[in-house]
Amino acid sequence: MLACLRTISPRARQRSLRSILGLAVLLLPVACAPRPELRTTLLRASDIETFSADAVQQLASSPFIASRGPDAPRLILQPQPMRNLSDNRLSQGDQWAAMSKVLFSNQMLALLASNNIDLQMPAIETTRLARAGLTRAEPPATVPPTHAFTATLRSIARAEDAKARDPGATGARAGGRKDTFLVEYAIIDLASRRVEWTGQSTLARIAHGSLID
Repeated sequence: MLACLRTISPRARQRSLRSILGLAVLLLPVACAPRPELRTTLLRASDIETFSADAVQQLASSPFIASRGPDAPRLILQPQPMRNLSDNRLSQGDQWAAMSKVLFSNQMLALLASNNIDLQMPAIETTRLARAGLTRAEPPATVPPTHAFTATLRSIARAEDAKARDPGATGARAGGRKDTFLVEYAIIDLASRRVEWTGQSTLARIAHGSLID
């Protein structure tokens, strides 16, 4: 097309080039837009709710809690943001939400109080939680924590044979993958570095496309 433009007048050539560039600009968003059926599956707010609810139930029924009581030595638990080792993007807010939804659930607050366990949030997170209406008396920052509350998010992506599940599958449905997310919560004694409790939660989802949207 550009070779043909050389045979016409400069003014006509300029008008033709403007037309070609205008058409290219109009087509660019269509060409670059991701096909909806190929978008990858990312973690959702409901997934964090699932992970945290599993952790609450596992911790509530754990030997670690069963071994304590109102007269047990005082324990100061300091949460850390969730460590993200997965292929999924996770904002700092989501990392803290995964922790606070466990510790600030009504069931867990009552459980911690009845077993002489205090929470000590970082100052900036205490301010954010207060804005959200999640407040409780905390030991001052000058009192060192005795235990850390941690969580790690991992993911595994495996090829998924959709035709084995659906012989009529074609196109994007015929090839995909299975994303499995694993969250492991833990309570660690900061003096001995001993893991006092761990809880795990997994979820799997069929997704299509690449790992990056």
